[in-house]
Amino acid sequence: MKKADTSKIKSEAQAIADKIELPRIPQQEFHPVCEQFTDISPALNAAIRACAGSGGGRVIVPAGSYRCNGPIQMASCVELHFEDGAFLKFSNKLGSYLPVVLTRWEGVDLYNYSPMIYGNGLHDTAITGCGIICGGRESWGTLLEQQAASRQTVRQLEINKVPLEERIFGDKHGLRPALIQLRDSQRVLFEGFTCIDAPMWMLHPLYCAHVTIRHVNMDSMYVCNDGIDVDSCEDVLIENSHFRNGDDAVVLKSGRDADGLRVNRPCRRVVVRNCVFHECLHGFAIGSELSGGAEDIYVHDIQMEYIQRQAISFKSAPGRGGVIRRVHAADIRIDKNEDHVISFVSEYPGSRFGEAKTCYRDFELLNIHCSSTANGLYLEGSEEFPLENILLENVVIDNAGKEIDAARSIGTVQFKNVSINGKEYTSCPRTQQ
Repeated sequence: MKKADTSKIKSEAQAIADKIELPRIPQQEFHPVCEQFTDISPALNAAIRACAGSGGGRVIVPAGSYRCNGPIQMASCVELHFEDGAFLKFSNKLGSYLPVVLTRWEGVDLYNYSPMIYGNGLHDTAITGCGIICGGRESWGTLLEQQAASRQTVRQLEINKVPLEERIFGDKHGLRPALIQLRDSQRVLFEGFTCIDAPMWMLHPLYCAHVTIRHVNMDSMYVCNDGIDVDSCEDVLIENSHFRNGDDAVVLKSGRDADGLRVNRPCRRVVVRNCVFHECLHGFAIGSELSGGAEDIYVHDIQMEYIQRQAISFKSAPGRGGVIRRVHAADIRIDKNEDHVISFVSEYPGSRFGEAKTCYRDFELLNIHCSSTANGLYLEGSEEFPLENILLENVVIDNAGKEIDAARSIGTVQFKNVSINGKEYTSCPRTQQ
């Protein structure tokens, strides 16, 4: 089949990328005294404070193997740079990450353990270099049962009108922290490093603007180990990076249920391009915490080698709400996929907190090629918001166990050169409502 012209999509994506501002870091260097196999968090934090206090610059972690028995606190106008051969391993003891800090946990604002590298309200900050950042994951899995009750409490905070200052978790709650999180920050760069063995989400920009992420490697196959979670951010570029993750490789989020609707901060103007997803639970996703919405999203030139569940996933549930619109995906190759290649879900499994439905509209998915999959397409809108203005063009699935698993509440979904198992679909068949 003739490929769809994707030049307009890539031109629009480049226009967004061209306007994203990089951090402005002064050209002076700070070299903390780092002794191998010891806790260097005091030295690193002191160097970051000294660097910021003198107007900013680069704090350099030299080659070698080091431990961090507490969080690293980033600062404005500071670049934390890892030399090639630097290996930083964080403590796996939750008590190391107290006192609690302001964060967002699975889409709800609250106070929780500090992420291992954390910053709040910053500008012009960066983490760069070819080092390895290790989350010390050995015992994190044991917290899954411990956090179960607290997770349900988190879901009810907004419903029960608990003010933010009283949403204190941390000690005895077991809500695992992210590996790296910058909150409410402007002009941010993540470049070059590798993250492994995270307790939860790996790289989590939250409420940020002008974020550049390039040449990073996310490698952690445990539960909830998303690679990059772009959370209520604007003007974001992710490119030339590699992923091996136990959950989503790259996912956009914007808050959960009533709390996300209250905050109402969408993801806007996000570009993901020229990346390889080696082995992941899901490939590219929006949701399921998407209550603030997402718009003007561009994903192109992605190679997915092995995806255990959905390759391209838009997932929501009753209670989420939000509008997901103007999403463009182009030139994506999937080698092997164990579930759906393209999935729009309005009834995502899990707890239901409210009736607000999500609106999906104005999508174009062009030149999507999958060699082998268990299921082809899953297209599910809702009665309140059927799928609207969705274009699938030159979508080719060579070998699928099931061709179209669901197509209900689809509104206006256009098929153009869609082929599954050699069978051409000129329109989207509607399955039972």
